[in-house]
Amino acid sequence: MPGDLALMHHTYKLRLATIDHLAALSERSYKQTQKRLVKLEGQHYVRRLTRRPQKHIYTLGRSGSAALIEHGFAPRELASVRLRQTELKEFGLRHAVFISDIHVKLLTLLRGGTSLALTHWAEGPSLWDSVTTGENVTIPIRPDAWFVIGAEQVRHHFFLEADRGTMAHSRMREKISGYAAYFQQQRHVKKYEGMKVFRVATITETRGRAKGLTDEFRAMMPATWLTAYPVIAFEDLTLRTLIPKHGENSHR
Repeated sequence: MPGDLALMHHTYKLRLATIDHLAALSERSYKQTQKRLVKLEGQHYVRRLTRRPQKHIYTLGRSGSAALIEHGFAPRELASVRLRQTELKEFGLRHAVFISDIHVKLLTLLRGGTSLALTHWAEGPSLWDSVTTGENVTIPIRPDAWFVIGAEQVRHHFFLEADRGTMAHSRMREKISGYAAYFQQQRHVKKYEGMKVFRVATITETRGRAKGLTDEFRAMMPATWLTAYPVIAFEDLTLRTLIPKHGENSHR
């Protein structure tokens, strides 16, 4: 069924998905989505990672991979990929689900009524890099995702830092210092085709954490750079908070 293929495709794109995620993307009710997922799980199209009383989290099953490949929704290489989502521990699961929360919110914000679209989303080790600062300190660059929001010739590139408030401010300062050096050395131009400038969007679970990190970043960089490092609480994530002025360069 086309609807079931869509559910599997959403699950594949998100890597980890809850019933809420899939209901929002498929524009079905929670109960309708849950009913279809139970059937898909029974046929190994999706796999459930958690059980009551925890929120159910789904990933793509082997039969789902085969179905998506057959219908042209996924590359043939997926058949040989080991789905490591099933190996995540509790902390990793929570972090991965928060990344999916952000991904789904962006997709729904861009669903209609805007000329912009989410044209690219990538996660994983292919994004990993490192940079050596002027003080001869090597800092890993490991964004939670790289995504692009665009329309026609305008492309806004973002590195995502999904922040659940578990990382010390000192570690966040190091991350941002690494991104600043990464930009100054133009390392991104070599690694990412078409990326001239970028923003680092830190999305937090709470407004209190967002305020604390915003104050931290304000103290460590010129005011003109702050638009390149927005810190936004998840509940305040909108296109306006993410891209205050369309077409404005991220770094100056």
